[in-house]
Amino acid sequence: MTPAKESDRQIDAQLLARIATGDEAAFGALYDRFSPGLFSFVLKMTRDEKEAEDVLQEGFAHIWRRATTYDPARSSPFTWAVMILRHKAIDRLRVRQRLDRTIEKATVEFSHFPETDDTSAGEAERRDEGALIRSALVQIPAEQKQAVELAFFSGLTHEQIAEKLGAPLGTIKARIRRGLLKLREFLEEVA
Repeated sequence: MTPAKESDRQIDAQLLARIATGDEAAFGALYDRFSPGLFSFVLKMTRDEKEAEDVLQEGFAHIWRRATTYDPARSSPFTWAVMILRHKAIDRLRVRQRLDRTIEKATVEFSHFPETDDTSAGEAERRDEGALIRSALVQIPAEQKQAVELAFFSGLTHEQIAEKLGAPLGTIKARIRRGLLKLREFLEEVA
């Protein structure tokens, strides 16, 4: 190892030791040193800038809480941080895949409502179904209701909803998922 790299590794290890004692200045210095490279790494994994920012934040929060577990005999500080962020990104990707599957299933379930026709009987049936869905929406928490309505009735993407509501993308996806699951439960009960 070159002297410059060894010196950087020592500085990083010292910063982690200080972080383990609760030193916020050391945490800020480590963040400044590692965040550009870690953000690029996570962005390549998630392919989503907002999710990469969320993962970076989660990863650094983990580093703050778990700095005492760093073992310099096992890896360099940067390698340790990369492994933490990699695990956080993989967890996020798994959640995204589960959410996408749930939304897909819910969309298929909602698509089974009959198409409306121009006859008065069709109009009455549509009004009944609309009333049922409205009553089901009242049964779910307000945050979930708002996210579901924006996604399905306003046609906004998850990213647009997150921006509109000022909430992280993962939070919006979780609200939609939970809301759809509660809607399904309610609609199954009344069916």
